[in-house]
Amino acid sequence: MKLKLLLASATLAAGATVLNAADEKAFEKALLGHIMWSAFECSTYAQMSDTLVDKSEQERLHLVGLNAGRTFLEAMKAGQIPEQALRKAVPINVLQRLEGPSNEVIIDKIYAAATGQARDYIVKRKTGIWGPTEKQEAKHYYVDSNCILIR
Repeated sequence: MKLKLLLASATLAAGATVLNAADEKAFEKALLGHIMWSAFECSTYAQMSDTLVDKSEQERLHLVGLNAGRTFLEAMKAGQIPEQALRKAVPINVLQRLEGPSNEVIIDKIYAAATGQARDYIVKRKTGIWGPTEKQEAKHYYVDSNCILIR
């Protein structure tokens, strides 16, 4: 009896491991939607804080977002990302913009929303005439958002 119970437990554990590996792969693909959004935001911070980084950092982050977006949308259209992984890993701002005639149009909509939101954080957050400048705020957001780590 104990042997049968042990065998059944081992079989269930092995099945769960395979299922978890597939779930993990789907979750990693879903995370590309989050990477896309974050990279686009960070490219705006890099652009606005020209004292911190040069133009190549802004371009690098834009390309990371673009490539992540393309891979993410291809995986979505191929049915490789389940609904649960989307809800768990992808920002609502991305999920709201997933319709369009082509992947490039969808990415453009997401780019406009991410960069607009990042710019609003900086420009509309004025704390008074003695507060930090927009360049200082952008530098602060760039550093605090760990933008340098986005690859």
